[in-house]
Amino acid sequence: MAQQDAIERIDSGCHDSTDGVAGNKNEEMIKAGTLPFLVENLTRHDKLDAAFNRTFLATYTYFTSGSELLDHLVDRFDNTPPPSTIQTEIEQWSIHTIPLIRLRVVNILRQWLEHFWSEPKGPETDDLLHKMRLFVERVNSAAETPTQQLDLIIQRRISGQPYTKRSHPSISNPPKPILPRKLDKLQFIKIDAKEIARQLTILEAQTFSKIQRHEFLHKNWQKKTTPLVAPNVRWLIRHSNQLSNWVCGTVLAESDLKKRAQVVDHLVNVATTCHQLQNYSAVISILSGLESAPIYRLARTWAMVTERSCNLLRPLQAMIVSSQNYQAYRETLRVAVPPCIPFLGLFLKDLTFIEDGNPALTPEGMINFHKYSMLATTVQDVQRWKEAPYCLQPVPELQEYFTKQLHSAVELHEMWDKSCELEPKGRGLGNRPRDLYTPTGGMSASMVVACMVLDD
Repeated sequence: MAQQDAIERIDSGCHDSTDGVAGNKNEEMIKAGTLPFLVENLTRHDKLDAAFNRTFLATYTYFTSGSELLDHLVDRFDNTPPPSTIQTEIEQWSIHTIPLIRLRVVNILRQWLEHFWSEPKGPETDDLLHKMRLFVERVNSAAETPTQQLDLIIQRRISGQPYTKRSHPSISNPPKPILPRKLDKLQFIKIDAKEIARQLTILEAQTFSKIQRHEFLHKNWQKKTTPLVAPNVRWLIRHSNQLSNWVCGTVLAESDLKKRAQVVDHLVNVATTCHQLQNYSAVISILSGLESAPIYRLARTWAMVTERSCNLLRPLQAMIVSSQNYQAYRETLRVAVPPCIPFLGLFLKDLTFIEDGNPALTPEGMINFHKYSMLATTVQDVQRWKEAPYCLQPVPELQEYFTKQLHSAVELHEMWDKSCELEPKGRGLGNRPRDLYTPTGGMSASMVVACMVLDD
């Protein structure tokens, strides 16, 4: 990346930067820069770059601290023109430029506190908030910039009250649940596949909607701190693995060959409905269970699976084929309209590669802002699926049943002996009655990678 000339503006001194040109509109795309330059771009008087601002505020913890950021914003608010500026330009600066800069600073502080606050609870954060409060009081006394709303937000943060996001409009008339005859004696095979998919989707959506942006940053989902810094992402990882294990265990629980094939058929119907609900997390977890080694080897079972189920499985498998970096799955997500629950494994893999594969600083010692732009874009891709809620009705008895089933699921490596006991010859079977569908055997392993493995 070539080093370009530093940008000079009349509203500030000269700060080092490296810029690129995006598209045909000669729009600036900041690739790297010093912290003073990035803060200056954050609060420019002549341009509002909302995408840059979101990226900066979403990822600032990688290259600065909250206290240092506040210091730079205060300095920016108190900005003076360069010493060489002539008197007429100083007058123009005082009348037109500095009021806009100060308004930008106040707006950035408000955005930071409302939508991008990533500071941990503790004495240092309390000191930071009180420091902000003193700054606001100083600004108010000068009666230069309206800061009443900012002051209220700071007070709310100091008192520990979280910022309340705008709630989604209530959705009425969800589809009527398809209930089994006996809710007190539930059996998987007798529960309607569509309702199983709905209840699994509700369970995942409840936690997916709670994920905070910082849970995806700094590989927080891999950290076992107390309290956990990524509790919701870790819950979804564990849920995904448990669902896969439960699928495998549910198939192997049937000693009768015909009933075992019927369980596979039922699971395929569940996965198909999850796909229709755009719960791709559950789709991939169910397929992962069906493709696991203990199930993959059951040649007699797969020979008994209906042709209809085999035909339903093929497009689901094609959606998550690994060719061209999972292009088919990425395209599916790109055109999907919320609500949607994506499979997190691929996003966590992307985030890990971005973090590990890109330096924090450029060879010139500047902040590699291009790295943080990629991180912020990837996180935003996940966050946007939370924009709309599912219109589904929970059934407490079914949710409790599936929660217990998933929590009691054993690990895959413990199921191999059971599989060999049910069908000793496995894939070594000679002439099979038919071969309508051939599992690939662990097809999602490369998608999951180590990102979906919790070191508990």
